[in-house]
Amino acid sequence: MLTTMPATAPAIVQPAGPTTAPIIVPQKIVFDKATYVVMPFLSEDFADLKRWQTAEDNGRWTPGKDGLVGEWLKASPSIFLKDPIEGDYLWQITATRLQPSADFVKRFAASKQGAGSQPRTRYNFNFWLRVADPAGEDFFKTYPKHLGTGWNGMGDDYWHSYFVTVVHKPGDNWIRLRRGPGYEKMEDVQNLVPYMDYNQPIQFSFLLRKGHVLGYFGSKQIFDHVDPKPYVAGRIGLCVWLDTVRFSDMRMYRFTD
Repeated sequence: MLTTMPATAPAIVQPAGPTTAPIIVPQKIVFDKATYVVMPFLSEDFADLKRWQTAEDNGRWTPGKDGLVGEWLKASPSIFLKDPIEGDYLWQITATRLQPSADFVKRFAASKQGAGSQPRTRYNFNFWLRVADPAGEDFFKTYPKHLGTGWNGMGDDYWHSYFVTVVHKPGDNWIRLRRGPGYEKMEDVQNLVPYMDYNQPIQFSFLLRKGHVLGYFGSKQIFDHVDPKPYVAGRIGLCVWLDTVRFSDMRMYRFTD
């Protein structure tokens, strides 16, 4: 569940005295070419889905002590944090691809996109960095109305959104930043992220900061996109397509400057 306390001990200073509450202090998040001073404001252990919601039945989302497992059933299943997030943030989350079930392999082979491929080497999972209804309507009521529309079938011609795709297929792979409405390809990074085999946890980091949208794979920068008209509020979310992925170790931070 989401909490307002960080999960890492260095972020906490406990002064002497039995009645003194812990103090949350700034942390440094270090990447290859950048360091950010941040304050933790959300952590998620995925023990349950009280703070999450899906608006369709295209996937199976299973919480547990090791994280949240998203399994593709059909189309492009997504799950979203119920509460929107306003302002800049740094979001870190670990993704681990899992060995699929026998039923998954059958669905994969029977699908138009999976036919002739192997699930081990063809996969696609995604991150909603921000998504909101441009008319200000209830997102979870309007989201199902737009399913099946747009290039990716998730209403990408309608939403105000930032959407990151992680795609691998034999001989090709990419990470792309898409902006809605219109599913505009803002960043297209080829052959940077190595093949992710089963049970190989990889941390992704995404930053919305002063009009920039940044992505990191481990400590390596993937992209740094400048949006002259950045979206300032919306929900975050996870999406799996032709894949089974466990998401874990989620942390969110605010910048101190």
